[in-house]
Amino acid sequence: MTMPGGDFHTLILDNLTFEVDASIGGRVTAFRIDGKNLLSEAVADPDNFGSTFWTSPQTQWGWPPVVEIDGAPYEPRREGATIVMMGPVCSLLGVRIEKRFTALASRRAVEIEYRIHNAKEAAASVTIAPWEVTRLHPHGLTFFPTGEGLYPPSNLPVVDAGGLTWFAYDPRHIAGHPKLFADASDGWIAHVDQRTLFVKTFPPVPRARQAPGEAVVEIYAHPALTYMEIEQQGPLLEIPAGAASAWSVRWYLRRLPEAVEVAVGSPSLAAFVAAVIAGDA
Repeated sequence: MTMPGGDFHTLILDNLTFEVDASIGGRVTAFRIDGKNLLSEAVADPDNFGSTFWTSPQTQWGWPPVVEIDGAPYEPRREGATIVMMGPVCSLLGVRIEKRFTALASRRAVEIEYRIHNAKEAAASVTIAPWEVTRLHPHGLTFFPTGEGLYPPSNLPVVDAGGLTWFAYDPRHIAGHPKLFADASDGWIAHVDQRTLFVKTFPPVPRARQAPGEAVVEIYAHPALTYMEIEQQGPLLEIPAGAASAWSVRWYLRRLPEAVEVAVGSPSLAAFVAAVIAGDA
């Protein structure tokens, strides 16, 4: 079920609520289970909260994020059961971003499709990759399928166990701007926050197709201990003039059964994630 409401647009799936704010970059501001929002909120950081979309590599735009993509108002509309957000043209990159949010009732999941439109006035292509940046509360356990390894300048403490790479958030080990750049052997990343499991799935990207200086999986912990980020990127693509690329991800949110152990290397936790992705949990 979709519910429009001014700038805020909502998808409802049983006990799950997914909220998008058109006024600030078509940003996902809430993903709730039984009323609990897994995403970080503006009270922690007024600029960096919720889940946003950037283009990659970051060397094309530097810092801060491009306002037309990250924070400017998007034009909302409905297409059946899908919430569509269309951003303004970014003059720096020559693109505009379209976000499409659809509730998948049979999977109790939300599918997000990001489209990068080449809006350059001249008949020129753009070479660019999609990048989803999801901000969470600063605690919990994050893990993903171990790939070919980590890439510099990774400086986030992780452990490889059971075919997965694990990051256990510990404020005592957060100093500077710790970030992970990693390959993944399969297209998913998961996070547990107080026995609430969040899973994002996405198409795998071989190293040769990842944006220069970036990685398919990135994790960041803010030094002020106000939020952390789990990020994934799609392939670097050349988009011809007047064309668009499309990249889809899926979000799942579940309560963990008591029998599932939440710990680094937990086989029961890994098995539950596999069941969620397969549609069995």
